[in-house]
Amino acid sequence: MKSAISILMLLGLMVGSGIASAADYPTRHITIYVGYPAGGATDTAARIVTNQVSKYLEQPMIVSNKPGAGSAIAAEFVARAKPDGYTLFSATATTVIQTVAIRDNPYKISDFTPIVGLYSMPLVIVVKGDSKLNTIEDLVDFSKKNPNKLNMGTPGVNSVHHFALELFKQEAGIEVHHIPFQGDAPAATGLIGGHVDAAFLGLVAVAEAIKAGTMKALVMTTSKRVSQFPNLPTMAEKGFGKTGNIISWGGVAAPAGLPAAILEKLSASYQKAATSPEVIKQLEKVGFATTYMNAKEFNEFVKDEHKRLTDIAQRAKMVK
Repeated sequence: MKSAISILMLLGLMVGSGIASAADYPTRHITIYVGYPAGGATDTAARIVTNQVSKYLEQPMIVSNKPGAGSAIAAEFVARAKPDGYTLFSATATTVIQTVAIRDNPYKISDFTPIVGLYSMPLVIVVKGDSKLNTIEDLVDFSKKNPNKLNMGTPGVNSVHHFALELFKQEAGIEVHHIPFQGDAPAATGLIGGHVDAAFLGLVAVAEAIKAGTMKALVMTTSKRVSQFPNLPTMAEKGFGKTGNIISWGGVAAPAGLPAAILEKLSASYQKAATSPEVIKQLEKVGFATTYMNAKEFNEFVKDEHKRLTDIAQRAKMVK
């Protein structure tokens, strides 16, 4: 009898402790993991938003870069972490694509609790500023005449950029040599250094280089042109409508099983940050389109994206 009472008391303490910890959350620093090196598009967005969220939560938030395998290393790490609100992940379109394109991917979409959707971003095909390729037609023509001679960089294997590249190759009827890097910034450096002939990158990562003339943008993946680069044509305009539907987006997720009270606190803080004029201005200044979604909306969006991208991958025979 005493043993049973002791067990009940212990359970009561455990439950009470859990409620108290959720109510007091956060009591220490929070780490948000980014699957790419510092300086890339995902890292830039994470730091802009995290700085503001930290103020609302009144605790330090650390952005930790954990690159590799097209961000899969960071994604798996967070998916296996304790769902206590102290380990978060900078989720992107690549997070979903890897569950679609890789049969034995180490994580599933259901391994995460979506917290907030933050932004979207076009992808662009860029070449060096002094390249002889001046239009997307030039690139396609060269590649048709010289199969696999053109080296095309992306931020990583099975990234959204790689997915877009494979789709573009099919639509254009070309073969190019894919050179994966570990993020936007290393890929951009590789292009400038002459290690690749062209690259499929996020607009944010290369916007300044395009403006400076060290890179030329040939085409981008959006439904309409952006005001930042009004003379840059879209994939759809050039006859590559399927590729044109592939854009990058980003948000924040936690491991599955996050307590509702903690999700509510995080969601409220991220809403304040994501809708604040200061954050919107900073994100749009570097090329992001702000697309705030609350936890429920982001969860539905991720499910819809998974379904849409699965259909594209299967039709294009891109599932490995």
